[in-house]
Amino acid sequence: MHIIPFLERGHSGTNDVNLLFNDGSCYLMDNHLAATWCWLQKINTTKQYNLLHIDRHYDLLNSQTEWWMQDLRAHNVDLANISFDNYRRLTYQTRFGAPNQLFKIFRWDNYLTIFNQLYPNLIQTALFATHKDGGIIEELDISEKEPWDLHGNLSYWMTYSDTRKWIVNIDIDYFFTDDEGRYFQFFSDEFVTQVADEIQKVSKNIEVVTIALSPEMCGGWNRAERIARIFMDKLQIPSYGEPMV
Repeated sequence: MHIIPFLERGHSGTNDVNLLFNDGSCYLMDNHLAATWCWLQKINTTKQYNLLHIDRHYDLLNSQTEWWMQDLRAHNVDLANISFDNYRRLTYQTRFGAPNQLFKIFRWDNYLTIFNQLYPNLIQTALFATHKDGGIIEELDISEKEPWDLHGNLSYWMTYSDTRKWIVNIDIDYFFTDDEGRYFQFFSDEFVTQVADEIQKVSKNIEVVTIALSPEMCGGWNRAERIARIFMDKLQIPSYGEPMV
């Protein structure tokens, strides 16, 4: 089902969300900022989980964490019990520049930082496969995994590490790179399929899956959707259809 109306394959950028689709434990979105809200629909925040993060970026921006958290707590926001519309409308007041100027709290590059601040003991094992783009935070102990290890070892890591369930967080931009703004596919379809196979093998150990298209980081919606379809087929996620007329 669509969490918000799918009106167009539009600009996603830092804060815009055009698509948020759910089927069972899986969510598909164009903007990764929705991931935290999606996890909170499926997990129990009194338990501990492991995290698999496959993404070109770390998504651990922390430049204004103190202000984000101050405004969330000042308004007593319970992210686990608000609608997605209210989640994406959350704002904070900048402490510099124009007085009283408001900005959206959740961005495509900070949702994971905020989640870890709100639930600091929830994520135990954190496996990250990235292009090492962006900064990391001391509060989250991550284990970096190289791409050549993913297609042969993911199911092993996710089965034998411990008994905790997994949060699987995939950004399609991991499979792309760019040269002066020209984006092209970095990994083959065969590699993508093998990674998807590894995740499908351990689906019983997974609590929730989030897949972000990030079309601007893949050279457009068509390229991002084509790669996402490989994961969707393996995880038996139905098509989310065309934009509403």
